Amino acid sequence: MNANKLEKQRRLLLGAPFAALAGWLFLPARRAHAQQKATLLAKPVAQVPLDPEDPAWQTADILDIPLAPQAVVKPRTYEVGVKAIVVRALYDENRLALRFEWRDAASDAMTGGVSAFRDAVAVEFPSDPKAGIPFFGMGESNRPVTIYQWKSDWHSALNNDVDEKYPNMAVDWYPFSGRGPGEIAEATDYANKEADKAFLTSWAAGNTLADPALQARRSVEKLVARGFGTIASVAGDRQDGEARAAWKGGVWHTVVTVPRAQEKFTFARGQTVPVAFAAWDGAKGERGGEKAVSTWYFLSLEQPVGVLTYVAPLVVAAGAAAVELAGLHALRARRTTPGGSRRSFGAAVRGWIGGLRAKLTRRTKRA
Repeated sequence: MNANKLEKQRRLLLGAPFAALAGWLFLPARRAHAQQKATLLAKPVAQVPLDPEDPAWQTADILDIPLAPQAVVKPRTYEVGVKAIVVRALYDENRLALRFEWRDAASDAMTGGVSAFRDAVAVEFPSDPKAGIPFFGMGESNRPVTIYQWKSDWHSALNNDVDEKYPNMAVDWYPFSGRGPGEIAEATDYANKEADKAFLTSWAAGNTLADPALQARRSVEKLVARGFGTIASVAGDRQDGEARAAWKGGVWHTVVTVPRAQEKFTFARGQTVPVAFAAWDGAKGERGGEKAVSTWYFLSLEQPVGVLTYVAPLVVAAGAAAVELAGLHALRARRTTPGGSRRSFGAAVRGWIGGLRAKLTRRTKRA
């Protein structure tokens, strides 16, 4: 009976440290596996790539995002063209970059005409995450959201005016555009000295959708929303998003970069921020609220890996081995006491540790 009990103690002593070590080592992997369907991990790089085909994107974490029709408020839609997108993320000292990939049979960029609509994709996050998580559908009155929307027709907007779609159209004279009779006025003409921007009223009023100068510089618009029907573009000097896209073989690859330092918070290392996504298929007439949307997911900026990450498992393993050696020695010493009496397990361990200290002291004196 005593022998069996001693054997059980020995097995427990031998197995417990390694079980604890294995659990400690595999816990991060299990946690990452559980979160991979909801969390995107942005990895650090020296400089975020703007090119969708940059090799750096092959090392980035991947998150598959299913999209559903926006059917909460009018204008509703019940069938969308973009069913899912694949998102990757990287960051550097100043900017966060997101790469979007989704299937689209045609690349639509509003090439003139009132019946043409653009392809687009957007990312949304709380304007102030410390205030709590707002409703993913355009935020709430006391908890706004910030949105960066890439538009397929910006950047190329200067070459996609009405006269490019209808090259043989007849036009009237635009006397306040700086153009002569018989010439077709472009939107950018109203910024010239000979022209008057007041006659392009939307641009003069600060509407970014009618600002050809802004659209020529960037293809992503920064907006803020405080609920359905409240979305508004930020001022031109606060438009800080950058984007580049390529469509090939029925697939869009789009990179959007934003500053890590936002108005009310910073995308900090180790911080987790809610993010949501939306996409529009111009060929299906999607625009405004007629879009495909996601619910909230989460974005975390990976902490750089230090030396301690690699050393700690070795230290723990060495400690576990030392504990096992101490336990084995104590179990043996417990059976062979000088007077034939049995010492307690604790006394045996203390005796072994005392002997080890004595040996180390003798070696130190000899050195």
